[in-house]
Amino acid sequence: MVCALFHLGIINTEKSAIRVKKDDLDTSLNTPVFCRQCKEMKCLEGEEGIKDKARNRFVWSRVHAERCPFDALSILEEKAYHCNLCGGDPQCIKVCTPEAIRLVP
Repeated sequence: MVCALFHLGIINTEKSAIRVKKDDLDTSLNTPVFCRQCKEMKCLEGEEGIKDKARNRFVWSRVHAERCPFDALSILEEKAYHCNLCGGDPQCIKVCTPEAIRLVP
């Protein structure tokens, strides 16, 4: 919830760049899914002039999410929600159970 609240000013988990994949039937693990911050971003191929600018945006077009080989971007309608690390201060890390979500270089 904090992701959408920080970026959009609303509480809506469907408009968040982080999803929680729940496996209640098998392992009972909840796994966070979000952008892996790839050095060579397949999702931005063909946009050479704006890669750095696009990397910092939170809302992308759906086509970018469809290019992601990890299925890591949330999609709602024609928008994709991309983790931009909250400008260097990830809010999800601040509010999540200690070390359940970590930023590892």
